[in-house]
Amino acid sequence: MTDDPMKEWVLRDEILAATHRWPIIVLFAMAGALLALAAVYLWPSAYRANTVISVELNPYRVLDDQYLTAFTKAEFRNVDDYKHWQMLQLSIVVKSDIYMTETLDRLREIDPYWDSVDIQELRQMLSADWRNAGLWLLSAEVDTESRAVDAVETWRDVIINLTEETIANSQSLFELELALRSLNDQLVENQLQITLLMETSETLVGLRGQLQPLDENAVPSEEYHQELLMAHKQMTQLLPGEYEASSNFPEANSTVDKYFEWIDPTILLAENHILSLQLKDEIIKQEIKDVTALWEAGLQGGQGLSATLNIENRQNSETEVRQIRPYGLTAIIGSLVGLLLWVGLFILQITRKGYQ
Repeated sequence: MTDDPMKEWVLRDEILAATHRWPIIVLFAMAGALLALAAVYLWPSAYRANTVISVELNPYRVLDDQYLTAFTKAEFRNVDDYKHWQMLQLSIVVKSDIYMTETLDRLREIDPYWDSVDIQELRQMLSADWRNAGLWLLSAEVDTESRAVDAVETWRDVIINLTEETIANSQSLFELELALRSLNDQLVENQLQITLLMETSETLVGLRGQLQPLDENAVPSEEYHQELLMAHKQMTQLLPGEYEASSNFPEANSTVDKYFEWIDPTILLAENHILSLQLKDEIIKQEIKDVTALWEAGLQGGQGLSATLNIENRQNSETEVRQIRPYGLTAIIGSLVGLLLWVGLFILQITRKGYQ
């Protein structure tokens, strides 16, 4: 050994010498590729099948879907929040137990293989990728190509079928909401009419009391006549088409008995109409109660999905399927790993030489 062995060791010479031993390099690459292929053979790669569905939404109905506020127990401040929540809710719904159970039942009718698969395992095989409304990518990863295709296409069909029922429930809820709004409007209008009729009736009773002390042939004052005329106009507005309220009203300078001939029947008419309106009030309240019960019963049936949501199979789209770790790619990766191993050994070798 010389006094300065580092001067005799040249990296370029080592690299040149290594390239002359190319069969060894090839051997490492081939060994890596063979080991990778053997691993794939012993632990086969799954297949991934992809298909797409069309998801459409009218987000501007956020203020109309009142049931969503009750379902989520939260209010949406803007259209974007509403739209994002709808997409997120749909992604949860399509992987819920109901959808997974229906998908698994259909798959078991196709292939006995699925008899050994439970709901949780199926859920892990399936995925739905989305960014927004539009095209959603549905995927299934299964051990064989045909099963992957069966899984994703069956799931797609279940999503379209079941969401159609769910959205129909949402639309029914929306119709019930419209009915509730109409009934509440009727109730408010009815109660307002009751209040006005009661006030006008009380006014007539008071005016009638002012006539009691007078002789039946006496003529009430002009001021009294004007007050009664105002009550008459109010009554004709509250009871349109009622003959007693709109006719036979005493003219000015009429005697007390003429006033009684109009006041008494009108008070009786008002009281009867109030009773009728009160009965109608109870009927409307019962209808509101019944419709509300139907609305609450169907609340979960909508599953938080909007009545304007529309999900369809994309026309002219074919299911794509590929192996997650194909043999060719696996062999290339294995050969690269073999080359890296050779490079590591080569660096270790020349490093040891450099320090000898």
